[in-house]
Amino acid sequence: MSSVLTDLRDRTARPALLQERFENDLTALAAALESALAAKDLSTFYRTFRATRLPFICGEYRDNARLLLPACFDILHRLGGISPAAALAVENHYYVTSAVATFPAATDPPLEASRQRLLHAVVSQRLLVANTNSKVHAAKLGELGTVARPEANGFRINGTAAYTSLATQADLLVLLTEIEGEGFAVFVIPELQSNPAVEIGPYLFPSAMIDSDTRCITFHDLLLPSEALAADSRSAIARQLIPFEMAWHQLLIAALYLGAAARAIDEARLFLRGTTGRDGRPLAELDGMIVDIGRLALAYRSARGAAEKCGEALFLVRELPRDMAQLERAVNLASAAKYHGTQTAEAIVTAARRTVGARAFAGSCALERLSQEVMFGALGPEVGAVIERRYGRQILESASYPHEFLS
Repeated sequence: MSSVLTDLRDRTARPALLQERFENDLTALAAALESALAAKDLSTFYRTFRATRLPFICGEYRDNARLLLPACFDILHRLGGISPAAALAVENHYYVTSAVATFPAATDPPLEASRQRLLHAVVSQRLLVANTNSKVHAAKLGELGTVARPEANGFRINGTAAYTSLATQADLLVLLTEIEGEGFAVFVIPELQSNPAVEIGPYLFPSAMIDSDTRCITFHDLLLPSEALAADSRSAIARQLIPFEMAWHQLLIAALYLGAAARAIDEARLFLRGTTGRDGRPLAELDGMIVDIGRLALAYRSARGAAEKCGEALFLVRELPRDMAQLERAVNLASAAKYHGTQTAEAIVTAARRTVGARAFAGSCALERLSQEVMFGALGPEVGAVIERRYGRQILESASYPHEFLS
């Protein structure tokens, strides 16, 4: 059992999958996040982040998900073990840039050219990328708060988007909205912080998730040139960009919350090894504690395995439309990875907090922050009921035993 816990600690302290040349940068970044959280000022963390190569590995590993995904996973896993909220802001940059870097658009030359331009801009100008899907809190679920209207040489954007993480730190915004009367569209908005037509509003989560920098954004007659349109529903290949991007998003969400789970197990381990009972024996020697921690380690390993399975499916999406079946499978597995990973993380943090007891809220224990932030994992991007309903329908609508879907 101790070897299992040591493995979990090693994954948090020195990610096994991250390329050797990135480890020093990640160690420095993790230390900067710890310091910034203690000072309640994340600006130093983002300065450190920008100064490393970590935000721009999408350029080094473009068109190579097999190398890019493990690197992104380990970065977010480490940061998620410090603050899931801060890691969520960083995750938004990673899932967008990773999807752009690996989306197989070669059969759609205009989309491929747009993809390459965006990737080149991010890497060469060292840009941080925020995004929003234009969803708002409304009486009807899934309501979009923005719209794009065509004009002579471009588009005019108006409306409000509730969910934009990394809002005050990003240089560029990727906006998913609808062109009036036409369908979905993806726009690239440069110079986010200095654009007078873009109002970055108040925090959406002003307490527990404040460090995700998630804010409402309002567009006031934002005029964009035609070349700002990166993708739209007229292209069959572009229509697959959204599920491809969602697969990256759900999988990397699982990564950061599993990082919180691994850190929680380690906090429980340190407590049990460093605390003695009234009989003078370390609590770690009690059989009940050994079983409890083993149960948490097994839950973590199972959830991580689901995420790794999804990664293997994502690697197979290399050409579209040829690999549509592989993309559909990757999307389904990403939903499962996110669903299982975030629920497992919340359960593990709760169990670890109960093991440590009141000391978890003493201020110096990582479990205090993890407890406040880990519960948000289940809330997005897809909530549990949406994933459950999709899986249920796929099973019940299958005319025969759905072995391919369940494998």
